Amino acid sequence: MSFASTRISLGLVFQRLQTWPTMPKSRLEAFSDCVIAFAITLLILDIHLEDVRTNIDNAGMIRALLALAPRFSVYVISFLICTVAWVSHHELIHDVDCVDSRLLWLNNLYLMWIAFLPFPTGLLGRHPKQPVPVALYGAVCAITCLCSWVLRWYASFGGRLMKKEIAEAKLRRDLRLSLYSCLLYLAGMTTGFFFPWLGLFLYAAIPASYTISELVRHKGYGTAH
Repeated sequence: MSFASTRISLGLVFQRLQTWPTMPKSRLEAFSDCVIAFAITLLILDIHLEDVRTNIDNAGMIRALLALAPRFSVYVISFLICTVAWVSHHELIHDVDCVDSRLLWLNNLYLMWIAFLPFPTGLLGRHPKQPVPVALYGAVCAITCLCSWVLRWYASFGGRLMKKEIAEAKLRRDLRLSLYSCLLYLAGMTTGFFFPWLGLFLYAAIPASYTISELVRHKGYGTAH
């Protein structure tokens, strides 16, 4: 093969790589929904009665159930976090026009941390007063939000995969909100290492405030129209 023909072949390959076709987003959305739903399902598996006698009386059963209160509280927090993650991801994919291979890998990285959340949830539910489980929980949430930020950044500006009619100001606003969540979880992680109860409060307040703000925003949008 001559140098000229080799050069032409490499040029064609490079041209094909530059014009690599994008893909529909349906499979990414379906796969993401399955992973998040599975992670939410795993959250409940750590809540169960341990060493309860078959002949336990009513008072003993009540005490055993009350002993599960810390685990149930952390379960609710994690459920809210996963719900916010799913809503945010759903809105992102709705605004995406198409996907490419880089977005697929970034999305899988994000889902990996979502699927990991049941572990720090179970650890924190068993040791809610210990600084290390509280800080670990916040670290996992912060990394998850950081992956979400990177995913949103690439879809909006890195790969230019969003729908053309979406204003750039909205894309930048959503990107800032995603980064704020990461910073808030880092603050909760740092605070929780020294004051575990305050860290738990911040972990609950972050998804709750997001949920309330979204409900108010959508209600105002519906009233305006």
